Amino acid sequence: MKATFKRTAAAAMSVLMVALAVLTVSTLNTKAFDNSVKQGVIAIVFYLKNAGIYITDGTNIEEVKHVGDTEFSGGSGFFIGDKEDAPTYIVTNCHVIDSYVKANEGETFLYNTGQLYQDTYPILIGAPTCELRVYYSKDDYDIAYVDSYGDVNKVDLAVLKLKNPTTKRHALKLQKPDESMVGSTVYTIGFPGNADNQFTSASKYGVEDATVHKGVINKFVVNEGKGVDRIAIDATIQHGNSGGPLVNEEGGVLGVNTNVESKSPYEGQVEADYYAISSSELISFLDKNNIPYMDAANSGFGTILLIVLIACGVLLLGGAAVVVLLILKKKKGAPAAASAPAPAPAVPAPGNVGIGDYGATMAPSTPSVKAVIRSEASQHNGQTFPVGRAPVTVGRNAAECVIVYQPGTPGVSGKHCSISFDSDTKTFTVTDLGSTFGTFTGNGQKLTPNTPVTLRPGDAVTVGDQANILRLELEP
Repeated sequence: MKATFKRTAAAAMSVLMVALAVLTVSTLNTKAFDNSVKQGVIAIVFYLKNAGIYITDGTNIEEVKHVGDTEFSGGSGFFIGDKEDAPTYIVTNCHVIDSYVKANEGETFLYNTGQLYQDTYPILIGAPTCELRVYYSKDDYDIAYVDSYGDVNKVDLAVLKLKNPTTKRHALKLQKPDESMVGSTVYTIGFPGNADNQFTSASKYGVEDATVHKGVINKFVVNEGKGVDRIAIDATIQHGNSGGPLVNEEGGVLGVNTNVESKSPYEGQVEADYYAISSSELISFLDKNNIPYMDAANSGFGTILLIVLIACGVLLLGGAAVVVLLILKKKKGAPAAASAPAPAPAVPAPGNVGIGDYGATMAPSTPSVKAVIRSEASQHNGQTFPVGRAPVTVGRNAAECVIVYQPGTPGVSGKHCSISFDSDTKTFTVTDLGSTFGTFTGNGQKLTPNTPVTLRPGDAVTVGDQANILRLELEP
C-alpha cells in the first residue's frame, strides 16, 4: 500500500513538474509584445461623401469649392466579442466618432473651420452624407454603425458594430488592471496620423501599419469631477491613436488609449502625460449595454493551473473524479438607445453642426472675387484653400494651421508662414513666421522673417523646399 502511494505521489509530482515547466516556458514566451495582438486593432475613418468647402452669411450657405468623396478624420479601435473569431463589435473613443454622431449618424455634416472668407463669411467644410469606415488595408474596408456611446467629456467610450462578422481581424480579451501593475510593461497600439491627414490619401491601414509604443504604468488616477478611472502611462499616444488598446505583455487589454496632456514649462522642453481609460470602466460600459466580450481573467495561467491541480488530484486520489465547472457569462441583447445630440446655434463656433442649422437654400450676395491658395505638394492632391483678409497659416502644426503638411515634410516648420488677401487691391500678403528653412517667392527671393511681402495673383510661394509650392490664384 505504501509502495503504491509512493509511486502515485511520485507520478503526481512528475506531472506537476512537467506542467509547471510548460507553464514557465509559456509564461516566458509571452513576456514580450506579441504581434498577433495587432490583428485585433483597426483604423477608423470618418468619411465624407460629395464634400465641399462652403461659406455662410449666418442664415444660408453656398458651396465655393467642390472636394468630392474624401476622408475627414480618424482614429483607432479594437475588436471584442464572446469568442475570438469573426467579431462584429469594435471599441473606440467617443471623440473619434463624435462628428459622425453630430451628423445624425450618416446624414448631412458641416464643420466650421473658424476662418473667414474675405474677412466676412465663415468658411465651412460640409457634405450631404457621411459614413464610418473601418479599414483592414488601404483598399479594403467595412462600414460600421454606432451601437452605443458615452460622453466625450466624461466616459469617452463608444462601441461600433459591423453589419456582418469579419474574419479579417480577431477579438481581444479584456483584463481589469489593479495597483499591483504599477511599473509593469504596457504597449499602446493604433494608427497615429489618421486624424491629421485630412483631405489626403496618405494614410495606410494594414496590420503592418499599426504603430506600437512601449512603456510602463505610472499610476492609476480618477478624473476630478468626472469619476472616470484612468491609467497614467509613459507609452506614447499620438493623434490617431485614440481608441486603440493599451495591452500588457500577455495581450490582455488593460485600457483604451484616450488622450495626452502636454505643456512646455521651459524653452525647448515639452512635458507630456498619456492616459488610457481603464478596462474596469470599459467592462462596466459593455455590461450596461449588453455587449459581449472575453475576460482574460478566465484564461491563461488560471486555466493551466486548474489542469495541473486536476491531474494531480486524480493521481493522488486514485482516480477520484474532480469536476470543476467554469461559467463565462455572456452578455447579449440590444444596446440602450443613445440620446440625441443637442442642436447647434444658428452660426456655429468652430466645430461640427448639422446643415439644418443654417436654413434651406443659399441666396446671399456672393463676393465678386474668390481668392484661393493652391498647393502643388503631392500630399494635398491639388487642393485649394480659400483666403481673405484673415491670414491663412501654413505649417505642420495641425492645431494652428489651415494648410497642414504631414509630420516630417522636408523644409516645413510647425508654423511656417501666413498668407492673406486684400480684395480692394487684389493682392496677397505673405509673411514668414520665423521658419527654419525659409519662405521664398517664385523668383527665389527669401523673405525676411516677420516682414510682410506683397504678391500678385499668379505668383508662387515656396515653403522651405521646392516640393512645397503654393500658387496664389483668383477664381471666377
